[in-house]
Amino acid sequence: MATKQIEPDKNKIQLRVAEALPDDAYKGIVRVDSETMKKLGVTRGDAVSIKGSKESVAIVDRAYPADMGEGIIRMDGITRKNTKTGIGEYVEIKKADVKEAQKITIAPAQANIMVQGDPEGLKAGLIGRAVSKGDILVLGGVRKKSRGMGGFGDMEDIDDIFNEFFGNMGGFAGNLGGMGGVSQIRFAVVSLSPQQACIITENTKISLSSKAVAESVDENLPSVTYEDIGGLKEEVKKIREMVELPLKHPEIFSRLGIEPPKGVLL
Repeated sequence: MATKQIEPDKNKIQLRVAEALPDDAYKGIVRVDSETMKKLGVTRGDAVSIKGSKESVAIVDRAYPADMGEGIIRMDGITRKNTKTGIGEYVEIKKADVKEAQKITIAPAQANIMVQGDPEGLKAGLIGRAVSKGDILVLGGVRKKSRGMGGFGDMEDIDDIFNEFFGNMGGFAGNLGGMGGVSQIRFAVVSLSPQQACIITENTKISLSSKAVAESVDENLPSVTYEDIGGLKEEVKKIREMVELPLKHPEIFSRLGIEPPKGVLL
């Protein structure tokens, strides 16, 4: 009796997670090569769904030339957190079914933080962002502002947005606790209307809850990611090989019959 062959879902592709370059951090984008984009039926600026241990959404952009054909997806630490995945692990990616967000409520996602001000002042830093309920957002650095439901437009400095929003800190209350500035505050997406993955546009109403909400079980993990470290590519690579690899994949060392490093002298 012949067995029925199960056809793989051509609308989903598995890719290996790689760290984003520092310039891409906090922009809410992921990078995949053009062949993958073609298979998924997406173009630059479209939203894609990324599923690790958790599912989230991001805006897709073209891969760097050196990444072509490597089968990787570059995403920053915040997107990895939203999808509960890590560097070197595999995620499932597909074209996302997103709607224009009518209303979004966000709140600080860090303890002892209270933010007060006009939430519409944050809109410029959120337009064009693809979000799901429960996602963590970081408005920092420089990101590309979207025109409508897709595509990238002019570059805009997030520091200027925060200066306008907080009125030179006049509308901000709370303890920054060494976070490195207002633009490094993490926000959680508390609610969305409609209740599905959405794209934030100029028509979206932004609501800000001043009271901080608890993050997930990973809330005690350091908020600094590899993308925050610039100019130390080789050093970071060595640390990952000596520290991260033995912790995440100890079976490799057992199979080779060697002892993993017990420490690193910096």
